[in-house]
Amino acid sequence: MLNRLAKGDYRPTIMSGGPGLFREAVNNLRITAETLARQRKVLAEEEMSTSVILGSMTEGVIVTGSDLKIRLVNKAAAAMFNLQGSSTGLLLQEACISHDLQELAQRTFGTREIQRCELNLNIAGRSDPCSLMVTAVCLKSTEMELPEGVLLVMHDVSRLRELEAVRREFVANVSHEFRTPLSVINGYLETLELGGVGKEMMKKSITVMRRHADRMNNLIEDLLTISRMEEKEVRLEKTPVNLAPLLANVIEQIEKEIHDRRVTVRIEIPDALPHVRVDAYRIEQAFSNLLANALRHGTPAGDGKESRVEIHAIASGAELCVSFRDNGPGIPFQDQRHLFERFYRVGGDRDRQTGGTGLGLSIVKNVVEAHKGRVTLESKPGAGSTFSVFLPLTD
Repeated sequence: MLNRLAKGDYRPTIMSGGPGLFREAVNNLRITAETLARQRKVLAEEEMSTSVILGSMTEGVIVTGSDLKIRLVNKAAAAMFNLQGSSTGLLLQEACISHDLQELAQRTFGTREIQRCELNLNIAGRSDPCSLMVTAVCLKSTEMELPEGVLLVMHDVSRLRELEAVRREFVANVSHEFRTPLSVINGYLETLELGGVGKEMMKKSITVMRRHADRMNNLIEDLLTISRMEEKEVRLEKTPVNLAPLLANVIEQIEKEIHDRRVTVRIEIPDALPHVRVDAYRIEQAFSNLLANALRHGTPAGDGKESRVEIHAIASGAELCVSFRDNGPGIPFQDQRHLFERFYRVGGDRDRQTGGTGLGLSIVKNVVEAHKGRVTLESKPGAGSTFSVFLPLTD
């Protein structure tokens, strides 16, 4: 029985007979085995509970010893630092490759006080910097005077910081977009206030001020449209729509701009194209923005190459696809993933020169997604761009 206990086998042993001298010892061993078995079960349950809790946490957890060697890493922390395999026994700096995190742990261990800070880390395997809100606490049992290790709890706030940056950029962009036309209008108003302005100057001033007032009005309308679409406040009035006349109407509405920019627009739609249930007004708005975008960023007239926009529509499986293809300079790869963001500019201020508000493609994305569809972009620098809208044929 002693051999079994030594090997961790705590099953009770029933012994009958034998000298009375050994009977009491055997009984004590049996009680000891039962106690050990119960404690082993409790420890296993506690270990399982701790493992489940740590594995379910969205926050990253790392526990180190007093030597700052890792004793425990949960799944969230392993994912944050892109850790492969076991990290137990490695130094904190060796596993996480972060001098800042190492310093935080050392400071916590040295001061015996809770430390909180936000760290911006470049983590291997992650393209963008990671922002972590870290809380570090000394681990000390009641019997020990000195701490036994450090507990690090990390919350990934990268997305939050990204949204804050987008908000700041949005406010700055809106301020800039309004400041420019307002400055022009104020300039002409000051000129008119001085008096002695001839009829030609009066006419020019009114024309310029009206154009910039219209620009501000369009900007406000676009902002309201995006806000309503994002807040799901717009109720779509879906009806079966034939896209052929709808696209023809889109082209007719901006025919003057097409003529002024000397762009050839070609449209190819099969006769048997099925109708699709959409809000005709919203989809026409999205298609108008895509065509206007293609006109502004297509090949400029006068460079020896025809500026051309092609519109194709085709039913593909359970979707109907409408694509707008230009033969312009294309879009740099680093800009493509940001193109549907509000006010995003390819090449800095290029959109301001071409007259766009920087909201058209964001409106397209919101309108299409409200119809449970999707919009894609295919573009190579120097080879033009193709924006494709996919709308479900079944409502």
